Parts: sequence; C-alpha cells; structure tokens
Amino acid sequence: MNRLFSQLEETTLPESQTRSHAPFHFGFVLASLAVALTVGFGYAAVLAVLIGFQWHMGGWWVAMLQAHGHAQLLGWIGLFIIGVSLYFLPRLAGTPLRHPRLPAWILALLVTGIFLRAVSQPLLAAGLEAPVQVGLRWSLGVSALMETAGVFCYIFLLVVTLRSAAPDRPALQTVRIFLVIAVAGWGLYSLLAATLALQAVFGDNPLLHIAWNRFGIELFTGFVILPTAMAYSVRTFPLYLRLPAVRWPAARYGQVYLLALILIHAPVLAQLAGASFASSLAHLSPIGKVLRGGILLLFIWKLDVLFRRYPPWTVHRIGEPGPDRRPTRPGLPDYGEFGRFELLLYAAYVFLALAAAVELLDGALVLFHMASPFDPDALRHTHLAGFITLLLLGMAPRMVPGFLHKRSVAFPGLVVATFFVATAAAICRIAPLLLAEILHGIPGRLTVSMTAFGISGVLGWLAAAMLAYNLLQTWRRPAADTGGP
Repeated sequence: MNRLFSQLEETTLPESQTRSHAPFHFGFVLASLAVALTVGFGYAAVLAVLIGFQWHMGGWWVAMLQAHGHAQLLGWIGLFIIGVSLYFLPRLAGTPLRHPRLPAWILALLVTGIFLRAVSQPLLAAGLEAPVQVGLRWSLGVSALMETAGVFCYIFLLVVTLRSAAPDRPALQTVRIFLVIAVAGWGLYSLLAATLALQAVFGDNPLLHIAWNRFGIELFTGFVILPTAMAYSVRTFPLYLRLPAVRWPAARYGQVYLLALILIHAPVLAQLAGASFASSLAHLSPIGKVLRGGILLLFIWKLDVLFRRYPPWTVHRIGEPGPDRRPTRPGLPDYGEFGRFELLLYAAYVFLALAAAVELLDGALVLFHMASPFDPDALRHTHLAGFITLLLLGMAPRMVPGFLHKRSVAFPGLVVATFFVATAAAICRIAPLLLAEILHGIPGRLTVSMTAFGISGVLGWLAAAMLAYNLLQTWRRPAADTGGP
C-alpha cells in the first residue's frame, strides 16, 4: 500500500522536490478559458438561443456551428488537456519534460489557429465583398496549418518525453495504452481537420464537408477525450476521491476499448471514402458500439466512482487523526478547500454511464434489426456537454491550485454553484435530444424541448465563466494568501 501511495504522490510533488521538472504552464488554462468564453461556449450560447427560440438566422449559422464545435474540441478541451498533460505526465513518468521552451510555441500556434478559424469561417459564409473574402480564405488556410503544426509539436514533445521514462514505472504502464490511443487520435484529428479546412479554402465553400466533419468529432471524442479521461481517472481518483486502489487490469480495458473504436469507425471511414467493400463492414459498427458501451460500463464499475462498494486504498494505512490534526471530510482526503468538486466528477460519470448504456442499447437494437429511438446527436452531446465538460469543471478546481502551489481554490463555495449551473446546462442540452423519439406525440413537448435547448447555451457559458473567475482569482493570489487548513 505504501508503494501505491508513493506512485500517487509523485504526480503532485511540490516544485521544491522536483526541481528538474518544468513548472506548470498556466497559459494553456487561460487560453482554454478564453476560447470557451468567446468562440466556444460563447458561440454555443448565441446559436442555442437562436435555434431554441426559433429566431431568424442568416446563412452563416452552419459555418458558425462548425467553428464552435472545432473551438470546443481543440480549444476548451484540447488546450486544457495539453496544459495538464505536459505537467502531469512527465512527473508520472519520472522524467523531466524535454524541450521546455516548446510549450510556449505550441500554445501560440494553437491559440492563433483556433481564433483565426473561429472568426474567418463564419465571416466567409456572411457573403462579404471579394477583397475581404480572399483575406478570410487565406486566414482559414493558415489557421489549419498552424493548428496542425501545434498539435504535432505537442505529439513530438509528449513522445520524446515519455520514451525516456524508466521501464519500471508501474504508474505509467497502467495507463500507457490510453495515452497511445490519445496520441494517435490527436494526429488523426488534426490531419483530418486541416484537410477539410483546406478543401473549403480551395473549393470556394465556407462549410466543411458535413459527414467528414462529424466523423472528425467522433474521432476526437473516441480517440482523445475518452481515453485521456480514463487515464487521468485511474491515476488521480484514488488520491482525490479516496477510491480503492486500481488492482484490476486497466490496461486490458484499454485494449478492448481500442478494438471497439476500430470496429465502430472502420465501416464509417470505408463508407465516406467510397470503398467498394463498405457495405460488407456495416455490421461491425453496432458490434463495436455494444463492445464500447459494455467496456465503459465495466470501467466505471471497477473504478468504483459512483457506488463506493469497496474500502478506500487508505483503509490499512491511515489511523485516527492525531490531536493536532482535525479530520478531513467524510470519505475524502481534503478539508473542503477545493469546494465540493467531487459533485461535478460524480455527475460527469453519471453522464458517461448514461452514454455507455445508450450506445450499448443502440448497437444491440441495430444488430437485432430493430429501430433505435435515440437521436444520433444525443450520444455526442452526452459525451461532450455532459461527461467531459463536467469532468473538466470538477478537475480544474482540484488540480490547478496544487499545480500553482496554492493551498486552496479562491472561492470553494463557487464550485458548488458551478455544479448546479453546469448540470442544469447539460440536462437542458441532452434531454431534448435523448428523449425526442421517446416523448414524441406528447402535447407541448416541442415547446419545452426547444426552450430547454435555448437556455442550455447560456447556462453552459455561465458555468465556464464561474470556473474562469475562480481560477483567475486563485492564480492571482500569493501562495501565502490562499486559505486552507
């Protein structure tokens, strides 16, 4: 048990004990929040209100929708993952970050590319005059190249750093398969996104190919977001939530998950590419959905994040607190200095369990030649608006203060408010899609659903703004001024 504690503790050592490690680059978090509040959740709020309340929209709205989705993936989610991983993974691997000046270039390339695309693509669809159109097209093309360069610099930095890790690092070996999947996903998504953007530039069309663009979103979700979240959950939840030690073969779960991804995406890729054998692969996709849904449900069950069936990993290690140490929160290792962040993590995994169950059922129905009642967008929003958004909103106030050498988040009570607002946003966004066919024909259903969808964007933006304010105030406070026991 002491060995497990040392493995977990090595990921959160203060800088004084890891002088060879690069400090946390808070710029990635700032950029992630900036993207979220403007072209990410900001665009989403505008689009949700216009769609939900059926207000007039110009021809630019589809381009704006695509730009919003890309900004959320690569900006809000992607930049946060990159910033945390470049600090967390070298410590997990026990090796300093190679080329410590490269993260600044990665950040500059990605932020510039994301904002260039988010502004130029909707304006291209607005029908401006020819000289401006040429500039906007060049901007869209340059953004694609800058994003690709930034992503591949990140992949290079991550790979060369992890390759130098000692072979006897069980903490890293446990999650290596998830990291390999994520690295492949970063590369595949960036190449596809750049290709689609360049096709739009040279094809005189502000819209990306809709089917390929949707495939790219699914690619990033399945290959980057979910395995990254699984890896961080395995390595941090036992420490942050005092869960049982991970004694089950997490790496095997990753291998099965990878097989499910291949089964799901290979038929879609063959169909989009116009392969003659595409129809013969069609049956593989529902099999992959059943497999992925099942392995995710089993992963959640073994992680024990929702039901707390087993005693925590500290059960044989920590006795009663001494007279000079007051007890921590019941079942948790902290005193509340990070707020009730665990509520967001629990809610995130409820949404992941829901998504896994829906995907499993959807695949099973297709295999038995039965009609599925689920909207195809429901699963995507459950993963993105439900699981990963709530997970980031919960992990950020717990992880980032420690990375900044602060003993607490600035406003612990604001974390609880963020939970209520973010959960309401997720429900308003997901429920209308998930229950569309099930509640079909009920009087007033459409009005209620559209209204809920309309306010979901505003609530999502508000939740992101709460997190941004809390983290900014935490960052600005001197370490001596941050509270804590």
